[in-house]
Order: sequence, then C-alpha cells, then structure tokens
Amino acid sequence: MAPPAIYGEPKITSTPEGNVTLEVVVTNAVPEKSLWFFGDREIEANENFIFSHSDEGGGRKTLKCEIKDFDKPMAGEYKVKFFSADGENHATFNVVAGNAPDFHDKPHIVQRDGGNIIVIKVRAKSHLEMKAEWFKDDKPVKFNDRVKSVIKKDDKEDEAKYKCVVKNSEGQNQQSLNLCFE
Repeated sequence: MAPPAIYGEPKITSTPEGNVTLEVVVTNAVPEKSLWFFGDREIEANENFIFSHSDEGGGRKTLKCEIKDFDKPMAGEYKVKFFSADGENHATFNVVAGNAPDFHDKPHIVQRDGGNIIVIKVRAKSHLEMKAEWFKDDKPVKFNDRVKSVIKKDDKEDEAKYKCVVKNSEGQNQQSLNLCFE
C-alpha cells in the first residue's frame, strides 16, 4: 500500500444552527486510525466533536469532524492525521469565527426609465451562505407587486432611511442610505 494522500481540497462547512464540519477525502488511509487535533492537542470524540468516515469508492475515504455549537473560543487550527502501513499524512483546517458578511461598497441608487424605476443596489460578500433583509425606517420592507415589478411614479412615501442587513451564522453587518426626491 502506498502512503496516504489527500484527494482534492479539505473543506470547511457550517450550518445555520452553528455547527461546523471539517471534511477531507483521502486515499490509501485506514480511517479508523485517524487522529484529530486542535492546535497540538488531540481531540477526543464527545458530544461536541463527532468523528465519522465513509467509503467513496475507488480507494477514497472521507474523514469528517463535526463540531457542535461552534463558538469563537473554538476557532483556530484543526488537523487530522491519517495513516497507512506505509506512512502518514495530515490535512490542516483554519477555522475562523465571527466573519460577518462584508459590503463591497456603499449602497447606491440607480434610476431607470427616466426616474420611474428606482433600484437600490448593494453588493456584499460572505464565505458562507448569507441572506439580505431590507428595512424602511427600521421596519422590514413588505414586498408586493409595486415593490417587485410594478413601475409607478416616485412617491414621497418612498422617501425614507433604508437599511440592508446581511447575515450569516457567524454575525451580521449593515449599510444604510437616505432616499430623497427633489
């Protein structure tokens, strides 16, 4: 048997419930002998750290460590060592906490159709899946036919402070702007 090797890239995923999964696909390894570490300290399997492995076929095995209720003190470098009769190898995961989405730039207004259509544009980025929520004068925007697809003349009632909040399981960020017609 050849020494163990990593197949593809190690992955870090998280859930909205606050769990983080570390996953790596390896070849020529004996999964039952794998050891997981946080920094230099070996991790014992318990209710917070759940280890598993699966056979992907073609000599590939997936090694997983699910971290339940991940919190900032649990951020740092994780490592899994895997072994075969011919050697050992390891994969490293740098798990960060509190990475709320970031805005690319400030929100801006784009007018179309001679000002009959107003679009408020916001660009944000996140390493996790995120959602955006819109607020008008700190109240959630109610989406309807007029807001979604009906073109109407600008109305003074649209003048307000608008805010967009972007969120993921590790935090949130926000930007706001005032919409005024002259």
